[in-house]
Amino acid sequence: MCPIVPYLQTVAVFLSALTLVGLSVDRFRAVVFPLRPRLRSRQVLSAIAVIWLLALFIPSPVAIFSRVEPDSGLCREMWPDDVWQLVYTASLMALQYFIPLAILIVCYSTICYVIWIKKPPGEAENARDRRLAVSKRKVS
Repeated sequence: MCPIVPYLQTVAVFLSALTLVGLSVDRFRAVVFPLRPRLRSRQVLSAIAVIWLLALFIPSPVAIFSRVEPDSGLCREMWPDDVWQLVYTASLMALQYFIPLAILIVCYSTICYVIWIKKPPGEAENARDRRLAVSKRKVS
């Protein structure tokens, strides 16, 4: 059980992060490019498969290097070199947290800009409405 439990915990975190990224990218496409066609079911299934493969593959070193420590009986990662552990931990932090966070920030800030600040094409402006109303009164 020692290699399996930490591996499955890491897989669950990756699945959560990558699923949130996938949802935010889909929302981004729907809001920023509303006239583009939606993804086909085959494309969606491919994206889901990529998310699952990444979530299962990236944490595999956790399962490989997790062992029960003989002295204390604790389950720990036994890396052959401390540098490997440092590199893997830093890359895991980037892949689990920083990169998804950056993608989420870009997607949702662009969505907020499009919804709240940018005026959609054809939206009437106050000055134009007043000019049209005045010109209608002049004709009448």
